[in-house]
Amino acid sequence: MQSNPKDADPKNIILSRSPSTGEILGEVPITSREQAAQAIESARVAARQWGETDFREREKVLKAANDYIYKHFDRIAKLISDENGKSRVEAVSAEITPAMYTIKHLADNARRILSDEPISMFLWGLAGKTSTIHYLPWGVIGIISPWNYPFGIPMTQLSAALVAGNAVVLKPSSSTPLIGEMINEIWAAAGLPADVLSVIQGPGPLGEVLIEQRVDRLVFTGSVEIGRHVARLAADKLIPLTLELGGKDPAIVLEDADLEAATSGILWGAMANAGQTCASIERVYVHDSIFEPFVELITKKARSLRVGPDRDFDTDVGAITSSGQLRIIEQQVEQARAAGATVLCGGDSPQIEGGRFFPPTIIIDVDHTMPVMAEETFGPLLPIMRFTDVEQAIELANDSPFGLSASVWTADIARGKGIARKLRAGTVTLNDSLYTYGLAETPWGGIKDSGYGRTHGRDGLLEMARPLHVASDRFFKMKKPWWYPYNRELYDSLKRGLAFLTGVNIGKQRSAGLFKLIKSFSPKSRL
Repeated sequence: MQSNPKDADPKNIILSRSPSTGEILGEVPITSREQAAQAIESARVAARQWGETDFREREKVLKAANDYIYKHFDRIAKLISDENGKSRVEAVSAEITPAMYTIKHLADNARRILSDEPISMFLWGLAGKTSTIHYLPWGVIGIISPWNYPFGIPMTQLSAALVAGNAVVLKPSSSTPLIGEMINEIWAAAGLPADVLSVIQGPGPLGEVLIEQRVDRLVFTGSVEIGRHVARLAADKLIPLTLELGGKDPAIVLEDADLEAATSGILWGAMANAGQTCASIERVYVHDSIFEPFVELITKKARSLRVGPDRDFDTDVGAITSSGQLRIIEQQVEQARAAGATVLCGGDSPQIEGGRFFPPTIIIDVDHTMPVMAEETFGPLLPIMRFTDVEQAIELANDSPFGLSASVWTADIARGKGIARKLRAGTVTLNDSLYTYGLAETPWGGIKDSGYGRTHGRDGLLEMARPLHVASDRFFKMKKPWWYPYNRELYDSLKRGLAFLTGVNIGKQRSAGLFKLIKSFSPKSRL
């Protein structure tokens, strides 16, 4: 469903305004709840035909989408930068690159991953049984996407849903409606049949229509608060969910870490997209022996980052997308200061006319009683604590309701991997951070308040498909020994045969048990 601003009632439009400059970028009409419900019904009809298409046809559409993205590369990158506030470099590295890479990966591998899977069964194979798992489309998948990565997140999820044969109804963030329209444009230009993708535009509650109309599966990315609300509504309809709800991701810096690399990598992991990333590094634990030089070096680097609108590829840290998020960032800094924390750099909003910005901020003398260490920030704040024992660091890292990602910084990779296994997270990186959402081959998601389910990789693609188990017989018209009538001979055959098959030690009776079990499947048992 392509929305058309020219047909919009002025009272029912979303104005898109740049968080970097304050200028109005455009407008889109708000989709009414009735229109959204109709889009879902149209998607159901389209899904039946799309789900029966050959994989070659789906792969063709995915490849055409990538061709269109690259043909309009500069325009898409600029729109992401203008409407979301990130730099054009980050629009490419963190949004367009994951989208195109995932589309390419799915076009090349989805057919293999979703191919029919025969199941080997020793016991039931003796009975002439076969089983196969078929991965079929769900039908209509609803996707509710966030404002922080308004292109990369929905595009990676969309491409997986589409290649699996589903129709999709996408509800983009009302903060980035023009990017939602761009996504619609890309797939339409790629040759996706009408109504296989519909984009519905409006404030958050519009997404509830996806649940009310009972889409076959729902993928939500957003805050814990809204995620819980969505989960409660979906539970009432028994709609399966994938939830990615954010994080408070820790970094552990061991005494043997390369200070130059660790400070650069952690700074980038904390400040990219102005810290508005679910996998941002939001708290750092540094070994006491290197604490002072680490803090000195990362503070120096943080002060050198350029903050402001992207006018000529001349900014490192872009805008804060929403005014509400800016208030949360400012409040956490104020609370930390009041509780005795020391702000080494940043800490106050710069006055850049027309835009919302916050500078990279390094904070020490913090503890877990402060919101800046305990609650998700979603901004360019980096609180740093010291530790003396690695088990203490692991305990501190796990002391959070979130569990999305974490990182360990050390020269000893084997030791780092050992620590990684003790961290309660969905992904742990060694000597790097943040990039793992862009890996098309690996699963993405978290535990605890970070949500459940996975996107990306084989696991994520399989969540976009409905597994159907088909069981059949090799031998036609064969009476099954477990059918009626029951008798003592059947009881003894099953008992002794089961002992053999499960490895129970009953001595010489084991071979006799197998013989009796096989005999029960013999031609004499056939109808």
